[in-house]
Amino acid sequence: MRLILGTLAALGLAATLGLAATWWTVANGLPVAGLTIGAWRADPDAGTIGADPYEIAKVARSGEAPLSYGDGLAFTATMDDDGRPLDAACDYELEGELPSGRLWTLAAFTPDGRRFSNGAKNLALTSATDVRIVGQPLKIALSRRARPGAWAQLEGEGRFTLRLSLYETVLGTPLERANPSALLSIRRGACR
Repeated sequence: MRLILGTLAALGLAATLGLAATWWTVANGLPVAGLTIGAWRADPDAGTIGADPYEIAKVARSGEAPLSYGDGLAFTATMDDDGRPLDAACDYELEGELPSGRLWTLAAFTPDGRRFSNGAKNLALTSATDVRIVGQPLKIALSRRARPGAWAQLEGEGRFTLRLSLYETVLGTPLERANPSALLSIRRGACR
């Protein structure tokens, strides 16, 4: 009887640990998979037949339609360049160059995946509405208060996620992943 109870306890513990590890991996992705450039992370294989089972489960769980190689690549950032979580009470400056592509979009999301919005107007920046000085790096301000140049308003409280989508870019292809271009740096300013 003792052997049976010990075996059942061991099997129960193994099943619990296995299910918990699978849930965590589906929610957070594999640490070694994907493409990481500074604070930005993307899963280039998520929309392809080369996606691993965890990526497929993550996409199915989120309900999103991932971009494939030909469409582009979506990066997310949950921390600044110093490893601090992005907080809506703080100002941020994004600066740098983006790899070539047809279009880019940048939007802020709440931790549960909803877009920040101002009444009926969703706030996001795109390359079509970007204010940029020729010959200088792209600069974007994220803040609760208006800033000159390219600015996106932050709303809400607590943590948030940034999503940078690059459309028709070669950055997600396997050949470019070996030597990726730099993306926008994320520097925290004053917090209120």
